[in-house]
Amino acid sequence: MLKEVRCAIYTRKSNEDGLEQKFNSLDAQRVACEKYIKSKEGWVALAKKYDDGGYSGKNLERPAIKELFEDVRGGEIDCVVVYTLDRLSRETKDSIEVTSFFRRHRVNFVAVTQIFDNNTPMGKFVQTVLSGEAQLEREMIVERVKNKIATSKEQGLWMGGTLPLGYDVKDKELIINEKEAKTVQHIFERYLELKSMAELARELNREGYRTKAKTDIFKKATVRRIITNPIYVGKIRHYDKQYEGKHDAIIEEEKWKKAQELISNQPYRGVKYEEALLKGIIKCKSCDVNMTLTYSKKENKRYRYYVCNNHLRGKGCESGSRNVIAGEVEKEVMKRAEDLYEKWGEKAEEWKNLSFGKQKEVVKKLIKGVMIKEDGIEVSLEDKVEFIPIKKKGKKCTVTEPEGKTNNALLKAVVRAHLWKRQLEEGKYASVGELSAKINIGTRRIQQILRLNYLAPKIKEDIVNGRQPRGLKLSDLKEIPMLWSEQLEKFYGLAS
Repeated sequence: MLKEVRCAIYTRKSNEDGLEQKFNSLDAQRVACEKYIKSKEGWVALAKKYDDGGYSGKNLERPAIKELFEDVRGGEIDCVVVYTLDRLSRETKDSIEVTSFFRRHRVNFVAVTQIFDNNTPMGKFVQTVLSGEAQLEREMIVERVKNKIATSKEQGLWMGGTLPLGYDVKDKELIINEKEAKTVQHIFERYLELKSMAELARELNREGYRTKAKTDIFKKATVRRIITNPIYVGKIRHYDKQYEGKHDAIIEEEKWKKAQELISNQPYRGVKYEEALLKGIIKCKSCDVNMTLTYSKKENKRYRYYVCNNHLRGKGCESGSRNVIAGEVEKEVMKRAEDLYEKWGEKAEEWKNLSFGKQKEVVKKLIKGVMIKEDGIEVSLEDKVEFIPIKKKGKKCTVTEPEGKTNNALLKAVVRAHLWKRQLEEGKYASVGELSAKINIGTRRIQQILRLNYLAPKIKEDIVNGRQPRGLKLSDLKEIPMLWSEQLEKFYGLAS
């Protein structure tokens, strides 16, 4: 009697178009695979569905395929069946790695419209050719989409993205939201009067104004994005070019030009960016000399560092911590200065309402000194010295997050992932697209957050309890390994 071959059918569609239909693309793929399985003696299609609807084949960050990998690892599958090879992946490297993964676990792999034996040299060659073809097709699709976006923007059409304050979207066209438009007009008028984005942001928050998200306050960067966005003068921006838009303007041309002239006369650098908050109080412990704020540029981004003066002068510095990332050190010193300021009897207004110049004066009064040591930072306060660990990051040093400290961004993302998954499963939202429209967050961002549901239970628990690995950030979780053991090894350095 033939041994039963348990076959898992994997289906994928790059977007959600048509998935709401009674018989959609995923169903068509499954039917074709089921017919092939029935034609094989002893082969049985598993009832469990592995469907990735609305997921691109450019990588393996897909919930159903991760579940498939787990079941392969658990010995629950003998054969994986797909309609075409590009349903598995459109990247040559990923296709080869995945089929190698199947072979290691003694699981066969079949693409029903492209039959080949990937256990033979010729079969492997055919797979490589087909995978390369799929990758080329994906890259050509990406190029066509880019060209379509560019052409559409040249015609003045809004091509989606974060909806700007002052506009709503109807039938893929921008229409003015009268209430929000008044806020935008107020922002331009006050900026021309105040001539300060930071001061304007504080004023808007004090007066109860809120961003498009309603719950978010205005920051200096938020104000800058609004004032520099040509969409408000009826233009559509595409990289460094601007085209006449099909939508109505909110700001008059003359007022727009005045705002841009004001910005050009006050280059975007900001006091925080150019001034050294710790000038005169930060020193290299090894040399006992002051450290100076310096800058470096990479890919049009500017980075700030405090560097030992001896090292700058070419005299040499024995310390391995002679360069430290300025923003991180300043942030830690600011925290301690703010805590002291709250207890300070001479305070006249809340810390958050102080200008940067006044905050700097307070730091000089309350912080006696900042010493950069080999393994950390000594912050001398009025009655004690606090130690902040640092670690090498290339040629620079970065602050080490202490264990037991909750990372609010990580925690918020994990909670959101769980909530959105439950809402989708319960049918509160029919699709990720509907959820996106409701909460005004892009579908791509939602899908990134939803992937956190596939984190190992230990990692989730540690994030909730503030016991995550030091330095683990939300950006580190963009690429999550398919297996829990691989996740632990990547994020904790643990062997399975």
